[in-house]
Amino acid sequence: MAVASVQVQEQAARLIEARVPRNATLASLLKAHQVSDEIVNHFVESARKRFDLRRLRAEQPYRLQVSLDGAIQEFTYQIDADRFLKVVEAATQRPAEQPEFDVQVLAYEKQKALVSIRGEISAAAPSLIAAVNATGENIMLALEFARVFEGEVDFANELQPGDAFEILFEKVVREGHFGGYGDIVAARFTTGGHTFEAFRYALAGQKADYYDRDGRSMRRFFLKSPLKFEPRVTSGFSFRRVHPVLKTARAHRGVDYGAPKGAPVLSVASGTVVRAGWTGGGGNAVFVRHDNGYETRYLHLSAIAQGIRGGSRLTQGELIGKVGSTGLSTGPHLHYELLKGGTHVNPLDEHRKLPPGQPIPGVHRAAFLEHSSRAAWRFAGSGDHPVGRLARAVPAAQPAVPAAGDN
Repeated sequence: MAVASVQVQEQAARLIEARVPRNATLASLLKAHQVSDEIVNHFVESARKRFDLRRLRAEQPYRLQVSLDGAIQEFTYQIDADRFLKVVEAATQRPAEQPEFDVQVLAYEKQKALVSIRGEISAAAPSLIAAVNATGENIMLALEFARVFEGEVDFANELQPGDAFEILFEKVVREGHFGGYGDIVAARFTTGGHTFEAFRYALAGQKADYYDRDGRSMRRFFLKSPLKFEPRVTSGFSFRRVHPVLKTARAHRGVDYGAPKGAPVLSVASGTVVRAGWTGGGGNAVFVRHDNGYETRYLHLSAIAQGIRGGSRLTQGELIGKVGSTGLSTGPHLHYELLKGGTHVNPLDEHRKLPPGQPIPGVHRAAFLEHSSRAAWRFAGSGDHPVGRLARAVPAAQPAVPAAGDN
């Protein structure tokens, strides 16, 4: 069995740091490092008492320390981002005895660093993901940033070179390595000369949410798009368009978003499913009724999400299906329609008309304004602010083999 990316240090013991190969078992993993069958058998029996060995996953990091006479002194394996398996040689055994091991599943010690970054859309970084990557962070932060502003900005179609963002966020550090992201504390996005700001804040007895500088909720009645920010509009709303399959002129009463097959489709607002299933030319589709006389329709889906059926209640942003090319379609895309009072309207125009979100109650306004001002001061835009410099002190958001056994 091949063992990739192995680092071995020869001292009083062999120290091996590597990742689990494909199709490996715990036994085969140990035998690949010349551990005897007898020791392997006792080790495996001890480990299975605390950990389901079927959960050993390829590419997960592990660390093995073996004495020069072949005895296992310590073994650690990263179960997930939060826990690791630690097996050590029992301290009480005599040389003539069968090997015994102490087995534990432990939580990683984690720290959160408050970090601020600034980036810009450019020819070299034309998307939000590329621009966030250019700061040293990764796609997960970009997705969360887009979610904060999803009621204000269509990241699929409205980005322009020169658009800028600033993000104040929690970065999880685990044993000196990047361990994921916490919450976005504050965010700012400037596009077309207009600046949007969002501040995370929790009212007493409620879940934290995002509000603008004036204390209005960032939540809008509709999301800007039923897809994430990577798709593009391939065909707009029109009363007369040549149908790509039928080759006849007819109204195109919705918007087509180009997106890969299988991309998640989200409900743009809370509501009730009125239809879910096959619709002929529209293929697999979901129709949702919302408050204020609105209805949205999502057509040509490759699949409808589990549990989505007539009468189902949906929350804003809930998965309803996946992009496909069912029905009369020339390729994978989402056809999205919006009706108001039973009449089709242009979704892009209607979304722009929506009023701002509900404000924070007056009794909490002063506390919120103090909170938002304090958070805004910490953006990375000013070199005088120490939090901005912290972004360079925290390890980059790249996977690393943790030294779990150093606990």
